[in-house]
Amino acid sequence: MQQELLFSSKEFKQLLGVSDCELMHLRVSGKLIFVKKGHTFLYQLEDKNVLLKHPLANQLVNWYREKHNISIDNYPKEVESINSTLDLIETVLLPVSKNFGDVKITYGFVSPELNRFIQKNSSSGTYPSIDQHAASELNNANNHICKRHGLACDFIINGYEKQMDQVMLFIVNNLSFDKIYYYGNDKPLHVSVGNESERHLQIMNISDKGRRIPGRKAYGNEAKILAEELIQ
Repeated sequence: MQQELLFSSKEFKQLLGVSDCELMHLRVSGKLIFVKKGHTFLYQLEDKNVLLKHPLANQLVNWYREKHNISIDNYPKEVESINSTLDLIETVLLPVSKNFGDVKITYGFVSPELNRFIQKNSSSGTYPSIDQHAASELNNANNHICKRHGLACDFIINGYEKQMDQVMLFIVNNLSFDKIYYYGNDKPLHVSVGNESERHLQIMNISDKGRRIPGRKAYGNEAKILAEELIQ
C-alpha cells in the first residue's frame, strides 16, 4: 500500500494558490490536515482535484506544444479521463518526482482533436486504441478511442536520462500502476494507471528495421523479478 503523499509548505501554497499568511491561517483554524516534523509542516490533500493545478497536470496536457506546431484545447473532457489524470499524478508522477527529481513528460494526454492531428501527420509508433494516452475520451462516432481507459504518459527524469532503469524499478517495487513499457535505461518510460491495475511490465525491443516490438513481460511479483534483471 502506498504511503499518504505529503506536501511541503512551498508545494502546498502553489497548489492552493495562497500566501504564507493565508496558509498559516488555514492551518491554525483546523482547515488543513498536516503533520509537523521539527520546524517543518507537511500537508495532506483532502480534495485531490487540487492536483489539476499542479505543474505536472499542465505538462500532461500541454506536452504536445514542444513536438507539434499547433495550438488546441487538449484538456480532457470526460469525467473518467479527469479522474485518471488525477490518479496518474497522485499514484505515479508525484512519488517519482519526490524520489528522483524533476519529471519531464515527453508524451502525455491526447485529446480527440490532438489524436486526429497526430494520426494524420505523425502516426508512426502510436497505437491510440491500446496505448491509454487518450484516457476515456470519445471519437466523432461517440466511441472510446482507447477501450482500456486509464491514462498513460511517457516521461524522463532530469539527471536520470541514462538511468531510467532505476526509475522503472522504483515504480514496480513501490507504486500502483497498470502497464509499464520499458524501452531501455536511456529512453522515456511509458507508465499507465487504470482500473485493471495489472502491474504489467513489458520490455519493448527495436527490430532491425527500427520498429518497436514486444519482448519479455511479467505481471505482479514476477514483474519485480524481471525489473531486477534489467538493472544495468
